[in-house]
Amino acid sequence: MNQFILALFSMTDKLKTSTLFHLLKGKRTAAIMSYAYFNDLLPYLGSQPELSQSQFDQIIAQLEKEQLIAFVTKGEYAITSQGQAKIDVEQIRRLQQVDYFNFGRSDSNCFRLLSYFIQQVAQSQIKPLRPLETSPLYTRPVEQLFKQRIVDKTIVYQELTVLFQKLDQKDGDFLAQQLSGPNISPQIAYQLLPEKFQKQPWNFFYQASCLHPLLNEIKKAGVNTLCYQILKGLLRQNYNNSMLFTRKLLLEGQSVSMVVASRRLKLGTISDHIIEWALFDQTFPFEKFISSNTMAYLASLDTTNIYTLRYRDIYEQFPLEFVEFRLYQIKKKREAVNGIRR
Repeated sequence: MNQFILALFSMTDKLKTSTLFHLLKGKRTAAIMSYAYFNDLLPYLGSQPELSQSQFDQIIAQLEKEQLIAFVTKGEYAITSQGQAKIDVEQIRRLQQVDYFNFGRSDSNCFRLLSYFIQQVAQSQIKPLRPLETSPLYTRPVEQLFKQRIVDKTIVYQELTVLFQKLDQKDGDFLAQQLSGPNISPQIAYQLLPEKFQKQPWNFFYQASCLHPLLNEIKKAGVNTLCYQILKGLLRQNYNNSMLFTRKLLLEGQSVSMVVASRRLKLGTISDHIIEWALFDQTFPFEKFISSNTMAYLASLDTTNIYTLRYRDIYEQFPLEFVEFRLYQIKKKREAVNGIRR
């Protein structure tokens, strides 16, 4: 765990440890999620739900004692040159492939359901296979899909071929060897793990680094694909249902004030929903929620780092809604990540 925490410090200039703890635990407030996004740590949100405060504090203390991180100011620490020398490049590469924000709540169940679905599609009436799963969590979606449409083996094979071709071959092979068919017995993940990834938490990160890109490709493949249809319910579990309902109403044309009234929620809650929506949706309509005057004013500010500005200081010069300020920051971060300059 110490090496994982150290790796996170290597990904940014400095980190506030109190916020980092809540981030790893999976606290999904707008403030925590925004902090994670601006520091390139959103994919690790909720990656360590079992981490205790005392365990985390001990890790930070140990890293500081070993001079791998150093105190900066106001509860913030930064990695040292000694710490940078301890970073494992292969571990970093694995961490860069995970996405607990979008898949962490249901990734394990998604893979079990997908594995069971593939097994059932591959079933032979001559030699029936012993079911991988018996729980309704996995059997019911498969039964429902079989009733709703014809599930052709050839189509499933073609979908899986396209999906796995988009993965690194080593990662695809790691997942494929855990699947089963008429003449193939599944292997267990720990049997396939490289030696340096066999201890916690790296065993989980290795599996996630292979699985999360596959789940992302399934999401991108489209709602008409069989693989998406079988997993859509579990994929949805990664998001706040209340936020999704707010999003639905706004997309239907309701104004923010109308949603506040109809849902009987505070404006701050709806604003948090909008911010969370912006963080997970690459096609979020920023112009719908940031006025043209606000956009022009913020764009005119003489700053190279919009994320360091405080809302209070901006508001004194130009009254604007907090949600506009935060959305503008998210917009600029996304443009920087995607290489867009305006």
